[in-house]
Amino acid sequence: MTMIEQEPASVPVRWRRRWLGLAGLGTTVAAALAIGVPVLLGQGATPANAVIREPDGSIKIYIRDYRHPEVIERQLRNLGVQANVIFLPTGKQCKEPRGTYLPDNRALLTTEPPAEGEDAYWRLHPEQIKPGQTFVYTMWYEEHGDNRMASARFWVATGPVAPCEVVPGRP
Repeated sequence: MTMIEQEPASVPVRWRRRWLGLAGLGTTVAAALAIGVPVLLGQGATPANAVIREPDGSIKIYIRDYRHPEVIERQLRNLGVQANVIFLPTGKQCKEPRGTYLPDNRALLTTEPPAEGEDAYWRLHPEQIKPGQTFVYTMWYEEHGDNRMASARFWVATGPVAPCEVVPGRP
């Protein structure tokens, strides 16, 4: 009976190559998760749209994603602020009037230079919004590649605020 000799080195070499390939793939996946998850979840930076209550009672509003105004609106409501938030492309506006707006709201929403390493934000002073009133915030935006431009108007409305009926127009 003749024995067929096998090349013992060939099987382990094949398995070693596969093992190294799998180990390399695992390292790549681990690196992608280590970098990608914090970026997607916004760890290490302010999330795309965030509302944060400050110790003095004011609220910082960060907006970098002009697609989801409902996120800002929901977060404001969770902090006790009745809000109506709309994002519109430049060249569009809501058909007005949508409500009864109070005059002179300049101190309601302020901006200030962000601290070193901090993203730009608006600061809302919710103590100026009384029960039965709504913070109405409309933002217009333009995107050209990596460049973004935005402008906003804000009001305090007494009573109900109608939904935004989008019509042509400039802010």
